[in-house]
Amino acid sequence: MIMPYIRGIRVCIYSVLLVGLAYGLDSKQLESTLQAQGLSAQVVQKVDSGLQGFTFAIVEQDRFWIPLLAHDSGKIILGISPNLVFSKDEKFDAKLEALLQKVSLHNKQITDDGVLKVFKQHANSTITIANKSAKNTLYMVLDPNCPYCKNEIEKLEEYAKDSTLVLMIVGILKQSSIDKAAAFTKLIQSAKAKNEQIAVLKRVFDKNFDPSSVRFDKPTEQGDITAKLTPIGLELQKAGLQGVPYIIKTPAK
Repeated sequence: MIMPYIRGIRVCIYSVLLVGLAYGLDSKQLESTLQAQGLSAQVVQKVDSGLQGFTFAIVEQDRFWIPLLAHDSGKIILGISPNLVFSKDEKFDAKLEALLQKVSLHNKQITDDGVLKVFKQHANSTITIANKSAKNTLYMVLDPNCPYCKNEIEKLEEYAKDSTLVLMIVGILKQSSIDKAAAFTKLIQSAKAKNEQIAVLKRVFDKNFDPSSVRFDKPTEQGDITAKLTPIGLELQKAGLQGVPYIIKTPAK
């Protein structure tokens, strides 16, 4: 799954060349340079990079953090993409790893908070597999067309041994995902026991599942379900979710 460092900017940015206005790097100068390129962000922290003339900076945009490497002149700012930084400098690597871990943990927490809010607002669109002796609660966002999500479905019995599972089945990858999510919503209505619920999940996440095989009671029922599901996917993306499966583990209440 994709872990976002950047909100409102493509994750696969390799570097951003920005023209600075004055010599020397300070918070106001850095923010001004970014703003000149249409990026409204505030400096959260500056960290020694270990490279002469360059400083790590963390800036915040829409509550999400962005890691940067800035020349002290303020004339060049590089957006950091973890898999595209090649170095044999152990001190630099250690500082970079610490920076990226800090950014990742912050962004994960912001995304978790946003996703959990969507779960709360759309509780009627989730399925709960309860465990009275659960130590944890696992919140899972899954798309029927995601092969990695299917792998998670295969682990549900194991997860359910010590966790309560709260699942949100969404259609965010393609149109057929919406159709399958709507079909799941219909099928799960008649599944009451845990084994029945898991059986429905496995059926819908099978690559050969045909959503047209599901019969709806009313001509408008499928459309009504789809109309409720579509905004959920958009809200999840707005919350920061960039890929599925997305799993949040919290202590059981």
